[in-house]
Amino acid sequence: MNCRIKYFIQFLLIGILFILSVAPGFAAEVRRVPSKALVEQGILALTLDAEGAEDFRYIGLEDKTHVYRGTILPESKLKFSIRATLGNQKSLPITGRSCIMRMQVVAKKDGKVIKTQNYSKENKSNVFVNYTVPQGADTLEVSETFVLNNKSKEQKFNQRVTSQNKLILTTSTAHSRVAANAANKVAGSGDKKEGAGRDKDPDKKEIAKTDGAGKTGGTDNNKTDAKESKGTGKGMLAGVVAAVAAIVGGGFYFMKKRKEEQAANEEIARKEKLRQQAIQRQQELQRGQEKQGVIQEQRGSEQLQATQQYEAGQQNAMEEQNASQQSDSKVAAAGAAGVVMGYDQINAAENAQQQSDAAPRFCENCGAPLKPGSKFCENCGAKL
Repeated sequence: MNCRIKYFIQFLLIGILFILSVAPGFAAEVRRVPSKALVEQGILALTLDAEGAEDFRYIGLEDKTHVYRGTILPESKLKFSIRATLGNQKSLPITGRSCIMRMQVVAKKDGKVIKTQNYSKENKSNVFVNYTVPQGADTLEVSETFVLNNKSKEQKFNQRVTSQNKLILTTSTAHSRVAANAANKVAGSGDKKEGAGRDKDPDKKEIAKTDGAGKTGGTDNNKTDAKESKGTGKGMLAGVVAAVAAIVGGGFYFMKKRKEEQAANEEIARKEKLRQQAIQRQQELQRGQEKQGVIQEQRGSEQLQATQQYEAGQQNAMEEQNASQQSDSKVAAAGAAGVVMGYDQINAAENAQQQSDAAPRFCENCGAPLKPGSKFCENCGAKL
């Protein structure tokens, strides 16, 4: 916040210095309210400016031409302008409007013309001309003419009105003052002559169409022009105040705009941070899923190996069991065979014994017949 206040104060000081540096330019601008006849046709005001000139002021009406005077420096750079403030076309009963701006700049030295330049613009209510005073010139005479053509179904507004202005700028202050006094005297005598011969003028209708002419137009215009020339200082002060207010308003607007831009940048940065965080989380989730998949594959391979080992162990156990069963069956078969053979031998012995017992026997010692199953000879007692 302190930085913003500092920047605002710097901006305000720069604006004030700028206004002070261009104050002569403000002083050169003169705004004049035209006569009633021109105001009725839509010309609300005429503003003339000679930037670079000093003591630029309105003198008065001379031969239907409004005269302005000022002082310039030799070979200085000037900017001439004429601006017409027109009323809204819809506020007047007119169907069309066109205008012409003409400007002629004549440079003189000791009363002799050394350079002439002409400028013209159509359908423009303002003209700006940059001009450099020729070398050796001591007087500039700038003739400015503004012509407005209105088209209307009413004859009162279907008119062509003209305003003629003349700027006389000299390089000598003393000469400028003498010329101004002489112009005032000429203007005063011209007004008297015009007042004396008003009733005898056969073209007074046409004169009424020209700025400053007519019975009431010229008088009202002179009064208005006098008021405008007296109020130039006030207008300049009001212009400076308006410019300061504009700079202050511009400063507030600048600070507000900067704050909005900063807030917008912060919002963009916050959204970008959230986007990066979302991308990070997505990447971490993908990495976690990939890691989980690897772990599941490892577990699956381990389970498969364990299952294979278990099945191999089961198969080996079954094979061993089968082998043991086969060996047991062989032993059992062999045992059974041995038992069968023993039985057979016993039976054979018993059969032989029975056969031997069944056959008549005789004692080997005495030859006497023996009884079956006897172990001693009954005759001689010899052991059989």
